[in-house]
Amino acid sequence: MGFCKCLVGSLCCVGLLAMTGALTWRYGPWYDESVDPLKGINIGGGSSSNDDLTEPSALAAKDACPTCCNTLTSNCGLPVNQVLFPMVHNAMSSYGDYFLSANNNLPMEEALVAGYRGLMLDSCICESSTVNDIKGFLGGQDNTGLRFCHKTCDAGARKPDKLLGNLKTFLEVNPNEVVIVEFEVNDNSLNDLFYAIDDSGLDEYIYSPADKINVEWPTMQELIDANTRLIIFAHGDGIESCAVSNCPEGFLYTFDHLTQTNWNDESCDIKGNDVEPRAFFLMNHWMNNDLDLPSEDNAQEFNAFAKLIERTEKCSGRIPNIIAVDFWDVGDVLPFVKEVNTQRAG
Repeated sequence: MGFCKCLVGSLCCVGLLAMTGALTWRYGPWYDESVDPLKGINIGGGSSSNDDLTEPSALAAKDACPTCCNTLTSNCGLPVNQVLFPMVHNAMSSYGDYFLSANNNLPMEEALVAGYRGLMLDSCICESSTVNDIKGFLGGQDNTGLRFCHKTCDAGARKPDKLLGNLKTFLEVNPNEVVIVEFEVNDNSLNDLFYAIDDSGLDEYIYSPADKINVEWPTMQELIDANTRLIIFAHGDGIESCAVSNCPEGFLYTFDHLTQTNWNDESCDIKGNDVEPRAFFLMNHWMNNDLDLPSEDNAQEFNAFAKLIERTEKCSGRIPNIIAVDFWDVGDVLPFVKEVNTQRAG
C-alpha cells in the first residue's frame, strides 16, 4: 500500500511538473502578448523572430497590385459571392502564437499577407482558473475577459485588441483586398465581440446591407470603391437568423447566407439538412487525426492541388466559393484558388 501511495504521488508530481513546464514555456516572461506578433514575419516559411519586420509594412499583401481585387484584376467585375475565398480554419490558433494542438503553424497575420482572405475565429470568455492564474502569474498579464480561443482558454488564446487591430491595419495597408470573417460566438460573448470590433475601428470597413436577408451581393470592385471590404458572418451564442431577430450592426447571420460541407470528410455532402442553395457555399476542407486533433500530416494530403480538384469535382456543379483549411502554409491552396478564380472570370 505504501508503495502504491508513493507511486501515485510520484506520478502526480511528474504530471504537475510537466504542466508547470508547459505553462512556463507558453506563458513565461519571454512571452509578451503585448508585443505585436507581426514583428519577425517570414513569409517564405519557417519560424518568426522578434526583430525583423514590423507593422504596417509587414502587412503588405503579397502579389497585390493597384488594379487587382484580391490579387487578380479578373476578380474585380465578379460579384463577391462568385469569387473563391481561401479561408483559415481557427485562424487565431497557431503554434506561432504558442497554442497547444494548434490548427496552424503560423499566425493569422502571415496568412493574410500570403493571400488568404477568409478567417474563421472563435470568440470566448476566459475566466479565472488554476491554469489561467498560473498563466497570469508567469506572464504578468491579466488573462481573463474576451479572447479568441478554441474550446478552452488553457490551450491558447489571443487578445482581441491585437488580433482585430492587425486585421484593421491589413485593410488600411491593402486598399484592394476584401476579407470575409466567420465568427463562432461562444460563452455568450456576442456583446463583448461587438464592442471589441467597434473599439478596433474595423466598423468603418464593414459591409452592412440594408436588407440582411435578401442581399444583392456587390461586385468586388464595388466593395473596394465603397471601402466596405470586410464581410462579417457569425453564428453561435446570442445570434440567430436576422429574419427573426435584430442582428448586431455589421453582423450577418452565417446560415442566412451560407451552406457548408461536413469537416473530417472527403465528400461534398451538405452538413445537416440545409440543402437549400445559398449565396455562399463553404467547403470545410480539413481532416483531424485519430484523437480528433488537428493534423499537419493530413493537411499535406488535403491541401494538395490534386486533392482539392478531386473534392470539388464531387460537388455536382456546385463549386464552393469558400474553402477553409488547417495548416494554411502547407500544400497548394493558394495556387488552386488562383487557378479557379482565373477560370471563373474567363
